[in-house]
Amino acid sequence: WGLPGHTALILTGAMDASLVQQRLLLLVCAAAACTGVSGWAAPGRTAHVVRPARQRLFPTVPTKMVAPTEELAGIEVYAATDGTPVEASALLLPSSANNARVVAFFSHFADLNAWEYAQKLLACREALADVGAELVVIGIGTDAAAAFFAEQLDFPKEQLFADATGACHKALGFFQGPFPELEITPYAKLLAMVAGIGSPSTFDAILRGFTGIQGVDAKWVGQALAQGAAKGRFPADLPVAAFDSVGNNGLRPFELATLRLQNMLEGILVNWGKLAPSDPALTIQQGGTIVVDTRGELIYRYADEGILVYTPVEEMIASIEEATSVQASRPKAQAMNSAGALPT
Repeated sequence: WGLPGHTALILTGAMDASLVQQRLLLLVCAAAACTGVSGWAAPGRTAHVVRPARQRLFPTVPTKMVAPTEELAGIEVYAATDGTPVEASALLLPSSANNARVVAFFSHFADLNAWEYAQKLLACREALADVGAELVVIGIGTDAAAAFFAEQLDFPKEQLFADATGACHKALGFFQGPFPELEITPYAKLLAMVAGIGSPSTFDAILRGFTGIQGVDAKWVGQALAQGAAKGRFPADLPVAAFDSVGNNGLRPFELATLRLQNMLEGILVNWGKLAPSDPALTIQQGGTIVVDTRGELIYRYADEGILVYTPVEEMIASIEEATSVQASRPKAQAMNSAGALPT
């Protein structure tokens, strides 16, 4: 349902694309698929010119391992609680009571990535707390859209901020969509991304929703389905044991595909006007995540790879745990180096 859902969404917004633009896109897609032009990505292959895939440090700051306060200086975001403006750079550092701050930059509030990433973060709240990490989210859209998004997913509004123009995402170098040199509608570019062009691993992510993955912790999917059902989203009467017949280990076949169907049909499409940004170009703007420790150093940094390919939360939490354990051992190591033995 990742593929047909996105296709339905594109068709509703692409009516303003001229026939010439649509034919041009088809020619570009055919050329990319047939010739393997450098910089475009077929499923499972990384595009090297469009942007580097999965990096803990973006090309905008190749040698700095510090929080990107300079990049975000002067950019205001707005609280989902009451629309109060806040400088984005002020949201980067954790409070003194925590080891780290996770700043998740969602794509727009009507995007499957934002919904799915939010649902996974909600399920991982205890794991984040266990490693001493606090969470802040900045998504693309208005503060009203952010508030509505929070209500739909039972996401804490006090942790959510809105960036109406995607200024933070652009400043941090997140992927702004394929074919920047082509003057075609963003919805046509979105269709190309659904086809896996300029959106590495999208097909793989869609297929995993149907085939499942053994041995992974997928409780978050069942929790998200139950939350959606409680909000009245189809399928609202799905029993808890609905997928037990196809397995009880890891992500079961069709389980994630069903969640994506629920999110798309009665979460996103019916509320498109309340959630989506006014600028169509922002519908292809991707997000990412940065994690900063109390000293302002980067622990982790990730650029979303495209549709349904967003920050791997388990990897992020493991990075926080590793970094904070190293920091905790530094005073002991320094004491041993200076005195020859640990102090008693």
